[in-house]
Amino acid sequence: MNHRYSKIPILFLVLTILFALGSCKVGPKYVRPAVKTDSLFRFAQSGDTASMANIEWIKLFKDTVLHRLVQTGLKNNYNILTAFARIEEARAAFKQARGQQWPQISAQAAGGWQQSALPGKSGNTVEYSAISATGQISWEIDLWGKLRRTKEAARANLFAQVAYQQAVRITLINEIVSNYFNLLEYDNELRITRENIVIRQQSLELVRNKMIAGTASGLVVAQAEAELAQAMTKVPMLEMGIGESENYLSILLGEPPHAVVRGNKMLDQLNTPEMHTPGLPAQLILRRPDIIQAEQTLVAANANIGVARATMLPSLGISGSIGAAFNPTNLVYSALGNLVAPIFNGGQLRQGVKKAEAQKQQMLYAYQYSLITAFKEVSNALLEYTKQGEIVVSQQATVSAAQTAFDLSNQLYNAGYASYLDVINAQQMLFSAQIALSQAQSNELTGIVNLYTALGGGWK
Repeated sequence: MNHRYSKIPILFLVLTILFALGSCKVGPKYVRPAVKTDSLFRFAQSGDTASMANIEWIKLFKDTVLHRLVQTGLKNNYNILTAFARIEEARAAFKQARGQQWPQISAQAAGGWQQSALPGKSGNTVEYSAISATGQISWEIDLWGKLRRTKEAARANLFAQVAYQQAVRITLINEIVSNYFNLLEYDNELRITRENIVIRQQSLELVRNKMIAGTASGLVVAQAEAELAQAMTKVPMLEMGIGESENYLSILLGEPPHAVVRGNKMLDQLNTPEMHTPGLPAQLILRRPDIIQAEQTLVAANANIGVARATMLPSLGISGSIGAAFNPTNLVYSALGNLVAPIFNGGQLRQGVKKAEAQKQQMLYAYQYSLITAFKEVSNALLEYTKQGEIVVSQQATVSAAQTAFDLSNQLYNAGYASYLDVINAQQMLFSAQIALSQAQSNELTGIVNLYTALGGGWK
């Protein structure tokens, strides 16, 4: 009686040891690397904690046509669809790794029939039949956390793919918006060019009348004709640019090339033009998906070190089966435990650990590089937006001065105090200034979009 109950503490002790071993995980615990950040981005004018990246993209722009374009792209673009498929692949891999921690159960059934002739009298036979069903179970005890580290790495890879999809989303929004603004700028240049053609046609008509009246020479008419032809040459070039931009924008939307409907004018796009504060550098770590992706890749590499170290230690597996055989009826069962420890493998397992550690070091450098690259991109975007604003102000003054010069040159020419060459020069200066202003205004808009993207905007 005492002998029967004395087995209970021993069994309890064995289970306790297995539980204690199963609760440990070899390999380093992940700790986020220390990041040195300044209090402000370079070229930032304030340390406001509110960031324009916290604004949803649909609230940043007021153009409803642009809203529809972005929403179509987020739904149909093939790059983002591929990114979603990568998430599903990573999710399946994570569930596979998680399933390895649990017992594996399978079932098997077999049946057979045999008839044999007996020697002697013809027609004497004997029949044999057998039917059996068994269930098997196998379970690798996770002594050193190898399976848990594998699951940890798979989970980090899943998070990395989710972050990658968010990065593709942000990039797609940037491309659609920037190309839409580029299309509006082409439209603006085409409008300016056509207005300039009308002015040059009027000038040509004027000098032709003067030549008929004997107050202008054929040289002046030829100069006016050349200026008109030069302006008209720009029209097909701009129309070609518009067509190509529409085609590229269509591809971003996941659609065949087609004409793109326009909405608001170029200068009536932003919903919150005053909200351009970048926030603080530390916010990037939690918001930019490329940084999140780099960190999760580092987490996975850190977990893989534990997997590599665990392969160097003994592994314990338990397997068993139970079933029944019929005709004759018989109960069949078995149980087996096996402990396997590596003894000699030519240093392969140790090199596997070194390989995993080297891969982690690479991922660490990639994470650190993604951080400083993000800070650079924000700083560049801040500088771009600030300087493009200054360029716009300067170009507006240039257009105003060029318009005055053109008006005066026409008045002086008609009064006989200036040559037609002066009119041509003033007209060319005005046309160039108007085009430059249109491009500067477009660049300022694009600068805001680039700043929004660099800060991780569009992640909501």
